[in-house]
Amino acid sequence: MRKIKQYCFIIFLLSVFWLLVTYIQNVIFPVRFLPHNFFILELLDKRVELLPGLLLMMGAGNIILLWLISKRFFSSPYYFLPSIIYALSPWSSYLIAAGSFYIYLLFLLLIIFYGLILLKSGCRFWGTILTAVVTAITLYSSFFLFVILPVSFTGIVILKVISFKEFKNTIILLIILTFPLLIYISGNYPGLRNIFFSEINVISDPGLLNAVNKYQGAARSKGLGGLAKISENKYIFLTEYLFLKYAKSFVPATYFTPAEKLLNFSFSPPIYLGFLIPFLYGLYKFLNPSILRKILLLSTVLVIPSVLAKPLVDLNRLVLFAPVVIFVISYGYVKMIEQKEKTKFLILLSIVIIVFQLFVTFFDIQARERDRFVKYFDQNYQIGKQ
Repeated sequence: MRKIKQYCFIIFLLSVFWLLVTYIQNVIFPVRFLPHNFFILELLDKRVELLPGLLLMMGAGNIILLWLISKRFFSSPYYFLPSIIYALSPWSSYLIAAGSFYIYLLFLLLIIFYGLILLKSGCRFWGTILTAVVTAITLYSSFFLFVILPVSFTGIVILKVISFKEFKNTIILLIILTFPLLIYISGNYPGLRNIFFSEINVISDPGLLNAVNKYQGAARSKGLGGLAKISENKYIFLTEYLFLKYAKSFVPATYFTPAEKLLNFSFSPPIYLGFLIPFLYGLYKFLNPSILRKILLLSTVLVIPSVLAKPLVDLNRLVLFAPVVIFVISYGYVKMIEQKEKTKFLILLSIVIIVFQLFVTFFDIQARERDRFVKYFDQNYQIGKQ
């Protein structure tokens, strides 16, 4: 009976999520990202576009994966919290409506994480197969994750989240599966170089060079031109800017307010402000157990694609980090409920704010969102490169 109730609740969440995405599509349609190609196909100079229906199914799949993963961390009924937060938050819904390639990558990352959990929990065979196969698919799919995942796996072993003995078979199988990709990359340097500069478009931002020229011009007018070439050159300025972008990726306002615009125009926050209370509480509690600190530290590499994008914060790419924020929120709720005598008011306040924001968001999407979209995009319904 308990399993039937669980499945019914998951079906309910999937239905809510499906309706939310469809609702957003109907209001702001046909806004779309320019198609993002797979890494291997870009090297082969071929193109394949993900179908919108497939992205919607993967978005729904993320709800199921969050549920499966959280069952390994939280007791009943708290393991539904990550799926509820994901289903209710506008972040993934907007990106699916616009055809974001990063929803597909998020789906793969969640499967990889579930495979690592199986590996750690003693289910070696299925953990090895699932982790290696899906990681290989991910490496063939994304240039960024082709770099990030090996770094993450190295960190997992070094920090002893998973021992090398447990991980050895996964690494061997992964090397075998990705060997053709490595061979092709080694013989296609021009193609790899083009992909590098295409994906890391913060380098091509003309605003950075203009800012450097402006500072150097101001320094020359004061007779400090020689010193400015050392202190205000483009390399130092780019490094400072990347640190700023990295720090901005962890500021709560990025996630819980509309300070950074979804799809570059929306007023809806990525995650509702009411979730900020359990997030801060969960972050405080999250830093105590050493294993959770290690996981949190390793997860910060997921913000790198956003850091290397042209905007200060790219919410499209930053969605890869969304599960980390969601699990911290869920952990905060669990700890608050365990101490409900002390935190009862905070729990109630959080729920009231979330319910209020839900109504405001739906009204705002219906009444004003399309006007904002038309004002920003005019007749151009594509949102540039992902």
